[in-house]
Amino acid sequence: MKTNILKYTLLSAIALIAFTSCIAEDDYALPTYKKVVLSENFESSQHGSGSNEIPVNLEGWVNVNLGTGTRLWSVKQYDNNKFAEFSSFYSVTPEVDESWLITPEINLLDTSYAISFSTQARFHNYDNLSVLVSTDYDGTPEGISTATWEPLEAFISGAGQNDVFTSSGVISLDIYRNSTIRIGFKYVGNKGANQTTTYQLDNIAIFEN
Repeated sequence: MKTNILKYTLLSAIALIAFTSCIAEDDYALPTYKKVVLSENFESSQHGSGSNEIPVNLEGWVNVNLGTGTRLWSVKQYDNNKFAEFSSFYSVTPEVDESWLITPEINLLDTSYAISFSTQARFHNYDNLSVLVSTDYDGTPEGISTATWEPLEAFISGAGQNDVFTSSGVISLDIYRNSTIRIGFKYVGNKGANQTTTYQLDNIAIFEN
């Protein structure tokens, strides 16, 4: 009897260690019971390197620069991980960037939803990135400036998080129940004013919460 109890205890301990180890390996994994309505990690996209930029080009997404510059969010890769990136470092003075990366239309039902994503700042000298939500954006470049955009209170990497991908946390979208929304990631930069922080964006997910 003691042998069986000892064996059961040992197996339980091993199972618990294996379970907690799996969770620690991926801070961005969502529990399997959550219904994910949007998930993007850019792994299916072609990527560039350095000043060789390949813009994000995903079905339903909007990628546009409303400033005086023409550069767009691009796909980069490091350590076998792909992500979206923008930095005004590669822009030309006196161009000013207002570069938007906007999700497809998302129809939220009468239930609880949330969004999470991860960001990494490099060579930080300015807080260039914000995340916003709109219920009346029509999906055109011209419609961005006439739509109503509300900021989301998300954690975005800054000076203290250089070169570390950090989770935004789980941000509630409850007030947008029964609405059609789009999420916009907006980078504002100016090389002439030394506002050139490189921002990298990854692991975007909207899910039932």
